[in-house]
Amino acid sequence: MLLIDDLILRSIGITIPGLDLIYTLEIIRDFAFKELYNPEKVKNGLKENQMLYEFGEISRAEFEETRSKLMEQLKFAERFEEMNLSVRSDIFA
Repeated sequence: MLLIDDLILRSIGITIPGLDLIYTLEIIRDFAFKELYNPEKVKNGLKENQMLYEFGEISRAEFEETRSKLMEQLKFAERFEEMNLSVRSDIFA
């Protein structure tokens, strides 16, 4: 019922940020993405992977596989961060 109320109120242009369910879910989603796809964390993972390989803790195949996954995550994280910054600048402009 709360979701239907939120949709109806949004359709006529009324939102109450603290009580709006969709707004709250969007905030939770953004925090989750920021935590999961933080570019600094991914870069630290790349550094850690490089060090593990250099010290002989992981094989070349493991290094390459982990590196490719982390590079994909880094590209996604940077696109997400860029998108968020552009949205924020549109809001505050």
